[in-house]
Amino acid sequence: RYTHMSIPAYARQNLAWAARPPGPQSFWHAVGTAVRGIGRQIDAVGVGLQGDCAYHEKLVMPVTAVAVGGKAPAIAAAGFVAPSANLVGDVSMGEGATAWYASLLRGDCGKPTSVGAGSQIGDRATVTSSQIGAKTWIGAGATLVDCSVGDGASIGLGATVCAGASVADGAVLTAGSVLPAGRAVPPKEVWGGSPAAKVGLASEDDVEGLAANVSLSASLAAVHEASAWKGLASLEEEAADYKREGERTPESIAQMRYDPKWEPLPTLGKFLEDAGAHDLPYAPK
Repeated sequence: RYTHMSIPAYARQNLAWAARPPGPQSFWHAVGTAVRGIGRQIDAVGVGLQGDCAYHEKLVMPVTAVAVGGKAPAIAAAGFVAPSANLVGDVSMGEGATAWYASLLRGDCGKPTSVGAGSQIGDRATVTSSQIGAKTWIGAGATLVDCSVGDGASIGLGATVCAGASVADGAVLTAGSVLPAGRAVPPKEVWGGSPAAKVGLASEDDVEGLAANVSLSASLAAVHEASAWKGLASLEEEAADYKREGERTPESIAQMRYDPKWEPLPTLGKFLEDAGAHDLPYAPK
């Protein structure tokens, strides 16, 4: 997992011990319990005084995976499902598949939705009652309804694939294009426009470039998976780690008896540099 600590575990325990209030812990636990009880009683009095005008705060139920009609999304094998993504009904995610932020996958409209292994569903993309192959790129904002997309295919940014249409293995539908209902894009052809028509053939650069982008997106998904679902305590701990890391200047280290050689914390920029993201010569069409 893509997680690190800026200080050793024993040093973190020492910091936590030093931050504790003086006196026995049982005393402060009892004081805290009493204060919280008094707070609940005061809140109850306030609600009684407000009557029907009182506001009752409710815990919002998570809606990332929603079961409908006894069918629940199967996401155990997915590489990353963003907290703001919505998977509804009979939806299955293949090994390492990714649903990015604000994407919507629906399997509650009479037919299931399946996403093949390693495929990437981009931000704000909508996939309804459709079958997506393996290692396939679905661009941000794309809309797919009751269609099929083959292995290694690419659906560009904001493109639309209408009901009954199909995009075969290795084919490309360029950004903003609209593939009408019932139309079929043959293997390794490039289609574009509205309505979409053939504009060329997918070259080896297209095939290799798309594979590289899918691979990079999968690696980046692992970084997001390690961070997006952390609890509040972990987030606060991580924020303190990064603050401490920022204070580790050469001047501060020079004032120490010895340099503890803390492991540098990861940064997104360093990850992208190591992954060669800035050197990718190809962007999905």
